[in-house]
Amino acid sequence: MASNVIVVMSPKGGVGKTTVSVNLAAALATMGKRVLIIDANLDTPHVAIYYGFVGYKNSLEDVLNGRVPINEAIYKTGNPNLHILPSRVFKNKGDGNAQYKIINLFHHVGRITNDYDFVVLDSKPSAGLDFVKMMKNATTLIVSMPEIASMIEAKKLNEESIAAGVGVIGIVLNRVNKKISGHMSDSEVSRVVEARNVWKIPEDMNVFEALKKGIPIVWQNPKSPASKAFLELARDLTGWR
Repeated sequence: MASNVIVVMSPKGGVGKTTVSVNLAAALATMGKRVLIIDANLDTPHVAIYYGFVGYKNSLEDVLNGRVPINEAIYKTGNPNLHILPSRVFKNKGDGNAQYKIINLFHHVGRITNDYDFVVLDSKPSAGLDFVKMMKNATTLIVSMPEIASMIEAKKLNEESIAAGVGVIGIVLNRVNKKISGHMSDSEVSRVVEARNVWKIPEDMNVFEALKKGIPIVWQNPKSPASKAFLELARDLTGWR
């Protein structure tokens, strides 16, 4: 059976999109699902950093530029159920050409989707919807902060995705903190954006401690507030499979 492809998107940077991508993939793998996470944010790729993953030879740039087949740029992580296809943090000569070939990513992903239950794709902020539309079985998760400006941009991206025929699973509100007056309440969020589902990831300093260690929070501290929320998100997604 072909895998579910989940494209994690955000209308702008700084909302924790990669944090959500990395921990969602880790949570799904913890639940026994076969998962591949792809760092498709070629501008500022940080997925490998979250896993403490260094020293890899091949990357997504090499795949897109036709230097290696996709299976030669996929690596194992600390969990046997989770594999990673990283992008290169420090670019090699010619890597910039991959930016123009990202729309062809679906060709490469199509060769390996039968090997996984889920493919989690961390996209760049404000990524175009064209390549998402071409991904077989692709749906999107939109990541936002619970602040009015971020929520308005999430609303726009949600509406643009639906208009483009891209399925939107829902919105993930990251770093929710009820003590911050600028964070919107549940009722305010509902008024601003009509989403199929809304998940909330609480503000949790353990996330930053895990990042320093190169371990996803759901592995480093599975009982932390954020870990519990990520695991709930993963359980909901597996329930729909």
